[in-house]
Amino acid sequence: MKTAGDRVRERRAALKLSQPQLAKKAGITYQAIQQLEAGGGSKHLVAIARALGVTAEWLADGMGPAPKGGANQKALAEKLKVLGMAQCGPDGWSLWNGDIIDMVDRPASLAGVPNAYAVYVVGASMEPRYYQGELVMIHPGKPVTGGAFVLVQRRPKNDGDTPLAVIKRLVKRTGTRTVLEQFNPARTFEIRNDDIVSIHRVVGSGEA
Repeated sequence: MKTAGDRVRERRAALKLSQPQLAKKAGITYQAIQQLEAGGGSKHLVAIARALGVTAEWLADGMGPAPKGGANQKALAEKLKVLGMAQCGPDGWSLWNGDIIDMVDRPASLAGVPNAYAVYVVGASMEPRYYQGELVMIHPGKPVTGGAFVLVQRRPKNDGDTPLAVIKRLVKRTGTRTVLEQFNPARTFEIRNDDIVSIHRVVGSGEA
């Protein structure tokens, strides 16, 4: 009888994902994937199922809708997930929910990058470079250097609150602080590095 680990391994192989790639998509360690595929248990079935495009029910016991294969699966693999942000204040920060709100065609520049994603620009703080509603592509693995446009995710003030995110231009990073720039209105501001959850590079844009 197949185990959850067997189904994870088979589904991962069908999607041509390595264990580390699947772990990144699910937001967990690759050791957790190794343990599950080796026959152990996991508290991350929901996250793994989402990353594999299946239901947690099917992953756990084989019940429920089975994953689709063939042309449909290939088409899904070629899509790029769009994660959600919602404007929450005049300073340009947005609420980051991380939910998949859309799927769009994957650009050639992000082919083979399983953890890449896109977001719709919220607000007008980066005009005339990026406009509200414009789709921007994010490559989490690409080096972040001064002058690059980035999506920064910031820790909320209170545990359990929704994280915040913003798209800005990186001016510089020191050992303790990150300096960001916006265009509309033009200004720079600093964030403590301890408050940053992630900083990912913007690598392109397109129409919504």
